[in-house]
Amino acid sequence: MLIFKQLFFGLLLPAIAGSGIFILAKSFAAKRSRDQTEERNGLSSGWLFSAALSVGYIVGYIGLEGLPPFPPREGVHWLCYLALIGLILGVFWHFSLWGRLISQIVISIVVPRLLLGSMFKYSWGQVEGIIWWVCIAVTIFIFWQIAQESFAILPSGAWSPFVYFGLSGGTALILAVSGSLRLAQHAGILVALFAAIWIITLVAQSDDKVPIFPIGASAVIALALTGIWMNGYFYEEVPTASAALLLISLFLTPVGRIRAIQRLGARRSTFVQIAVIALPVVIAIGIAVVLSGLFGENRNY
Repeated sequence: MLIFKQLFFGLLLPAIAGSGIFILAKSFAAKRSRDQTEERNGLSSGWLFSAALSVGYIVGYIGLEGLPPFPPREGVHWLCYLALIGLILGVFWHFSLWGRLISQIVISIVVPRLLLGSMFKYSWGQVEGIIWWVCIAVTIFIFWQIAQESFAILPSGAWSPFVYFGLSGGTALILAVSGSLRLAQHAGILVALFAAIWIITLVAQSDDKVPIFPIGASAVIALALTGIWMNGYFYEEVPTASAALLLISLFLTPVGRIRAIQRLGARRSTFVQIAVIALPVVIAIGIAVVLSGLFGENRNY
């Protein structure tokens, strides 16, 4: 019964909820492309794409953990609230460039303090805590920017959800072999969401020139992934090398804009770009498996 509950509430139900909203978002986006009245009125249906990811994750979170306590007592409890914050940001993301930038800076600063409160209180001294705080905040901000830009840099069509499906899947595998099955299930929610969106995009045969996700969806993706990664690295036993490789994988998306790769042609350059992004994730999984002791004596890391 426990396995059925985990599969249904942690994978199937989030995928159903998220994909349902995603289909609705695509239908509104198609209507908007035919009728520009919505855009002239300053309204946008792009927030529905954020809602697909946010609501899907929240459904999965509640299915696995129940309603999150407030105030949260653990770093994991913040993951649900981060998804909600991502949804709120996605609604207003298109209104102001400066508003987006200020929101990213503020949230990048606040999130480490919220998720890692016990580390600041019990493990780090004042100076060490400030150094960690600054480094993590800068990393979150930069990763958020990369995630936002990736929607335009990655090949259009089904490739964008496929990349995040692979990144989430790699995260889930690394957490699982590192002994954090609880966090692996949370990463599994993202795997189910991106898998469902990827399949829908393939079946729907979307316009290859139009990005699947609007930039507002970057808030949900960036906050969900960084939240899971921080919990895994600071509170569990995820290897440092694996965590670093997961983080830098998305930083390699601009490789597709290198002229030498573009000369290969659209199809080959796409495969090269995806392979370059996937390589750090595959290496990260391999490192986690080796250090987990599955194939012999466990090692310290």
